[in-house]
Amino acid sequence: MLPNLEELKLKYCRAEDDVWRLTNKDIFKSLKLLLLSELNLKHWEARSVNFPYLKRLVLKNCQDLQEIPTDFGEIGTLESIELHDCNTISEESARNIEQEQEEMGNNILKVYIHNNNTD
Repeated sequence: MLPNLEELKLKYCRAEDDVWRLTNKDIFKSLKLLLLSELNLKHWEARSVNFPYLKRLVLKNCQDLQEIPTDFGEIGTLESIELHDCNTISEESARNIEQEQEEMGNNILKVYIHNNNTD
């Protein structure tokens, strides 16, 4: 792994299958920013242990993504989830994570949704 990696930006990537599956051994120990832009992911299987110090998650034009891993609410350092032109399912997923954290007294996490689509 890359123990000093603080920012990971995956843009315009096409995987053979549509699942990004992380195991408990896949740990980004120093990652603070994760940006996923225009990926063909439908399913993302990850847990808070994979990104223990993540501060900011940004999704751009990930139209196929069905859900942000719900366990991301357990990342104590996570300050924001930003969605830019994503589908309503992933937007709802982000809002559910935010609401769950608010109910537990964590008001640090904020969700920002930006849509430029005029449909």
